[in-house]
Amino acid sequence: MRNLLPVLFVAALSVAGCSPQKEKAGSLSLAPLPFAMEIPAAILPRLSTGPVEGPFGEQVRQAGATAATTVYYNPLEQGQKVIFMTAYWFPAEKFDAMQSPDHPPLFGTEVLRKDGSVLGVAGPLDAIFAPDTPDGQNLAALYGVIFLPETYRSQP
Repeated sequence: MRNLLPVLFVAALSVAGCSPQKEKAGSLSLAPLPFAMEIPAAILPRLSTGPVEGPFGEQVRQAGATAATTVYYNPLEQGQKVIFMTAYWFPAEKFDAMQSPDHPPLFGTEVLRKDGSVLGVAGPLDAIFAPDTPDGQNLAALYGVIFLPETYRSQP
């Protein structure tokens, strides 16, 4: 009977349409990039997107990016939204020409290549919120997936 309990638990979860490992996913459009991010649905309301602005936005355009999007995190606690990551869509030849072993990539780490273009993602280099807070835990969950190609799905 003792060995049967885990099997019954997993069976009950599957009958209920749940999975013990998978959390329900939500989709965040990265438009104008041709991608959406599949992320935990519970975190989705905390995120918003916007253009890459200011002098750095101009630098991104001059470097040849086809599109770029900033993803903001809106904290549970009171406070201003913070930049969580930036996603860039570059023609592969332009992205490759900017890579140098002497410095970190200016326009993110390559996550995937598709149709002659590269999706680059630049995320936080350090914790934005204390790791033992709900906001810190949300960002840790996101950070664990932003560099995985399977996090991104094509969208028109």
